[in-house]
Amino acid sequence: MGKDAILYVGGDLDDKFLVSTALSDIGCESKVVNFDNGYQLLEYLRNTEERPFFILCDLNIPQITGLELKEKINADDELKKRSIPFIFLSDSVNPRDVDEAYLSLVQGFYLKPPTYDALKEQLSYICGYWERAILPGRNNWD
Repeated sequence: MGKDAILYVGGDLDDKFLVSTALSDIGCESKVVNFDNGYQLLEYLRNTEERPFFILCDLNIPQITGLELKEKINADDELKKRSIPFIFLSDSVNPRDVDEAYLSLVQGFYLKPPTYDALKEQLSYICGYWERAILPGRNNWD
């Protein structure tokens, strides 16, 4: 399941550990690359040719919000063309934030589950979906 890197933005050290461990436990072969803020992610994306599996982002991150980060990606023609799936994984859900997220063309918005087993299940569904999805520049239909 999945081999391209999963880019994870936000979350504290515990969240980063839990997400990485849960992905490993469900058999996801993707390396998780952690970022403390959106500017670090933008710099990484602009300086790599690699195509990430997807971006997993907390809504509330330091320096800029997850929504602002998504808007910056959308405003950059080169990044936008890469069609990297962008998924929110947040501690809280405000209906206005959900509306704004989907207006900014995110591909998913999830509430962080309360248990580790539920997190594994949620990440399994997310990874399974994106592993099967056909995206520009990814030849996975052969």
